[in-house]
Amino acid sequence: MNLARKETILIVDDVPANLEILSSILAPEYVIMAVKSGRKAFEIAQTTPNLDLILLDVVMPDLSGFDTCNLLKSDPITMNIPVIFVTSQTEVIDEACGFAVGGVDYITKPVSPAIVRARVKTHLALSSATRELISQNQHLQENVHLLEQIEQIARHDLKSPLTIFMGASDFMGHEKNLTPSQLNFLKILDSSALKMLNMIDRSLDLFKMERGQYKVKLLPVDVIPVVSQVCKELESRARAKSIECMVILNGKVLEADDSCMFESEPILLANIVANLVKNAIEASPEGEKVVVSLTVKDSLMIEISNKGVIPTEIKARFLERYVTHGKSKGTGLGGYSARLAARTLGGDIGFVSDQEAGTVITVTIPHQVILPKTKVECVG
Repeated sequence: MNLARKETILIVDDVPANLEILSSILAPEYVIMAVKSGRKAFEIAQTTPNLDLILLDVVMPDLSGFDTCNLLKSDPITMNIPVIFVTSQTEVIDEACGFAVGGVDYITKPVSPAIVRARVKTHLALSSATRELISQNQHLQENVHLLEQIEQIARHDLKSPLTIFMGASDFMGHEKNLTPSQLNFLKILDSSALKMLNMIDRSLDLFKMERGQYKVKLLPVDVIPVVSQVCKELESRARAKSIECMVILNGKVLEADDSCMFESEPILLANIVANLVKNAIEASPEGEKVVVSLTVKDSLMIEISNKGVIPTEIKARFLERYVTHGKSKGTGLGGYSARLAARTLGGDIGFVSDQEAGTVITVTIPHQVILPKTKVECVG
């Protein structure tokens, strides 16, 4: 037993004979409704929930087919119903005008039954496919929103037990009968918990930045310690590949007392440098150098270079979310996170990569420079 719903078609023509001809052609396959005026057609369309298609005569008294179609397309209830215009071969019709007001096709009178059935079937199928795509898109958006809510709740709920864990380890650390190895172990636990807490906070910040809700807190920052600390934290990774990390300021190798102040947000700045230097170390061939070059004028420019080359397969999408290549545990979020942070600070990230020069990632952050009090001149 076939329980499939028959599509409903509204035929609009001021000539009864034309209504009868079109109805007789389509009635075996569809539910047919017929009216003699554009105004009545509009009323029917507004009150018929499952109306699938309208065959609309162009030349009618009172309200023309074009005017009727314009009325239908201006109403949210009827705007998505496909309209096929029906016109006589002897009538001079501006077809472009018909398409402009929202019509999807034309059928000429005297009508050919085969052409009528074919055109109607085609546009009903297209309309059904469009509705299905709209429905799927709505479901996807709902699922994405639900996933985002779950992630937010998970991040929030993870922070509470971690905070308790950190408090407990700190409390236990004050016990006087603990051995040095036990105290050291508690410090490791506390440090690991703090790192996890910071990771949760950073993921929340990333969520806010994606939605433009992150509030930047600009502070005077000495860029050099930020970069130097990142290189220190990644030293073991670099050493495993015999890679040397170098920091250069305004074209010169850093000296011990160099300083360069810049107005930025320390956390975001460190996030940018850490992600990009880590990626550079992973991409660099063994025994080479990763160079972090700082230039400060009216903006801060950070160039991170290595001798590796971005694979062709991902080059066009290199800084997009989840893009990774050749790393079994890679998340594809490092470059994406860095670019998002740079844009949040009002800047951006670009890159060049080829076999001859390797890869150079350029971060530009335009903010006011705070001149250093040491001998290093960051401007000029």
